[in-house]
Amino acid sequence: MSAQSAPPRLNDMQMRIRDLLAGAEKPLSAYDVIDALRGQGRLAPPTVYRALQKLIDEGLAHRLETRNAYVACQHGDATCEPGHGHAHRAGFMICRVCGRAQEFGDAEVEALLAQTAARSGFVAERVAIEIQGFCQLCREAR
Repeated sequence: MSAQSAPPRLNDMQMRIRDLLAGAEKPLSAYDVIDALRGQGRLAPPTVYRALQKLIDEGLAHRLETRNAYVACQHGDATCEPGHGHAHRAGFMICRVCGRAQEFGDAEVEALLAQTAARSGFVAERVAIEIQGFCQLCREAR
C-alpha cells in the first residue's frame, strides 16, 4: 500500500469516537460524545475536540455548523479519501423534528459554487451547506 493510499493513523480515542459517530442516529455534540464514552474513562473536552478535528482532517467526519455537532462522513466511496481530507464539499439536510442529518454532495453544486466565487474574485476556504426542514418520515407523521 502506498503512502498516499494508506489509511489514517488514528489512536484508540479517535477510533472510538469515529465508531460512535458512525453508529449514531443523529449528529452528536462534543458533550454527547463525552457522555456516551463516560464509562470508558475520564474524558476532557479538549481531548474530544482534538479527536473530532482529527477525524474531520482525515475525511472521516463533518461538523454541522448550525448544530455545533458532528457526523461521520456518509460517503464511503472515492469522494472521501481517508488520510487526505474530503475531495468533496458535503451538504446536509437536517430534520428539525428528529434531528437526523442526511449528507449530500454533487459535482454540479460544487461547480456552481466555484463559478459563483470565481466571478466575484472570492476564494472559498470552507463551505457549509445546511438545509433545515423535515425528513420524509417526520413529514408523513405530521
